[in-house]
Amino acid sequence: MDFQLVIQFSISESTDFDQLLSLENLFQVVLGVDHSVDGHDFGSGEMNIFVHTNDPARAFELCEPNIPPKFGTSLKAAYRRMSEDRYHWIYPEGSFGDFTIT
Repeated sequence: MDFQLVIQFSISESTDFDQLLSLENLFQVVLGVDHSVDGHDFGSGEMNIFVHTNDPARAFELCEPNIPPKFGTSLKAAYRRMSEDRYHWIYPEGSFGDFTIT
């Protein structure tokens, strides 16, 4: 697959990590065989779920409706070509500047 999609949420000490891991598992189901969840990481106040795909916009479109409202307020998503380092924003629409993973 040519692209990596990153779906990012803010987290705190009170965040339900089991719910976030369940969300990652749900993404695996809704994405089907056309996209592949490649894991997650936690740190520096954020969680990232990584998806390998040939169509980042479609992969995000499939995942977004399954994101609980309490995580949606801090939701960010961006993608990059596997051969590149620079990310391109998908969500929030109209975002600019650098998308970073800490």
